[in-house]
Amino acid sequence: MSSGTLLYRLFGRSSLVANGLLVLALAAWWATSSTLPERIFPSIGTIALTLLDFAQDPEFWWNAAVTFSRIVVAIAAATIVGGLIGIMPRYWPSTGGIVDNILVPFFSSFPGLAWAILGTVWFGVTSQAVIIVQFFIVLPFALVNVAEGAKAIGTEEVEMGRSFSRNRLATFWRIELPLLSPFFMSAITISYGVCWKISLIAELFGARSGIGYMMQHAQDVGQTDRILALCIAIVIFVIIGQRFILQPLSRLIVKGESSGVAGRNG
Repeated sequence: MSSGTLLYRLFGRSSLVANGLLVLALAAWWATSSTLPERIFPSIGTIALTLLDFAQDPEFWWNAAVTFSRIVVAIAAATIVGGLIGIMPRYWPSTGGIVDNILVPFFSSFPGLAWAILGTVWFGVTSQAVIIVQFFIVLPFALVNVAEGAKAIGTEEVEMGRSFSRNRLATFWRIELPLLSPFFMSAITISYGVCWKISLIAELFGARSGIGYMMQHAQDVGQTDRILALCIAIVIFVIIGQRFILQPLSRLIVKGESSGVAGRNG
């Protein structure tokens, strides 16, 4: 058996292709950085050393924590507000046209850069401005996901729950909310990745702290290696959050929903 066949069986085709593309990208980066000035296109080694410096820098971790806290607040607020608006047509059908034909198209198509500018105009260079910008940009994800989830919920289980309790709040909490939880989780997962990206724009416009502020300072002094290292740090934070927090939580929610449905059917 050849070594190529052995690698194919051990890792699979997709893994080999992904690793091959990564090697090609690193080789292309090395070739390009060797022909351009370090201040314009830093080498992989320089970026790696900058990342190590960040890992030992308390100021970096403080700014990362500030950015993360803003993201959490914005996602929580957008999920709650978007979820409430999304389920309104289920209880008040007359609002369906407003939600589907006005609110969803408006928030989905409104430019994110415009929110960043307006946030600075309304709130100045503050953390509130950054959170508001992130809130409005990720609001459509919760709004659309929960609205579609509310439409997908069947009436049989809800009517069964109401047969045991006439309290509509209890029925919503025990029956409808668990059925909607995967849609909420989907919105949170998407919003988490998007928020890390737009946090840079929001903090560039309206903050004196956070990773975006660090990137602006690096741009002012021409430190390209720090800019690229900060981008890689964001990618790492997104991957860690999705893999070790959001994905396990999503599996737990799906498992709980499946168990609940099985119990109700049983």
